Amino acid sequence: MQLVIGEEITEFDNNEVSIEQIIKALEEKSSSAERILSHLVIDEVEVFDDYVEYLYENLAHIRVIQAEFLTLSEFMQSILLSTGEYLDRAIPAVEQLAGALYSSVDADAWQQIDQLIEGVQWLQQSFDTMDSLPNLANLLNDYEQWNLYSQSLRELLEVVASLGEPLKFGDHVSVSDILLYEIKPALERLSTNLPALA
Repeated sequence: MQLVIGEEITEFDNNEVSIEQIIKALEEKSSSAERILSHLVIDEVEVFDDYVEYLYENLAHIRVIQAEFLTLSEFMQSILLSTGEYLDRAIPAVEQLAGALYSSVDADAWQQIDQLIEGVQWLQQSFDTMDSLPNLANLLNDYEQWNLYSQSLRELLEVVASLGEPLKFGDHVSVSDILLYEIKPALERLSTNLPALA
């Protein structure tokens, strides 16, 4: 099989030792070039998550692995764009969910609450990923805006944590109040404070 990184093509045998060598080569390329691995295109299939598992599962048949990298700026831009899109969808969805919970509670409503909590966890993970990038201050247009975003995210996490007790006791009125009067405004502040890149 071949590993293609830019113009560089390296041949590997189709075995497990080669997968370890490929992973090492990808990590070295990421760290040395101030680029981040976006995804792999493995025999024309785009693999964004769990590519190591995909490599092991399809090892016998893989012919070409194309590594796609992003600059740090492109990487941050993609995360910020995804975050903005998520917030644009989440804010009206939270308002709608709160209204629905006031009148009745069903399995779909509880599933939406779980999805909201997962979305907030994703926001936290995305923030942590961006916050750990080298030269973050140079990537951002306004570092103070990043600090405001960070503060808004912490406030959102605290409010979401406060859902625990009313959820435990099935208190859907309190859950609705928290969604409408605390989580929705926190999401709006997060959206307002979403930073821009330089």
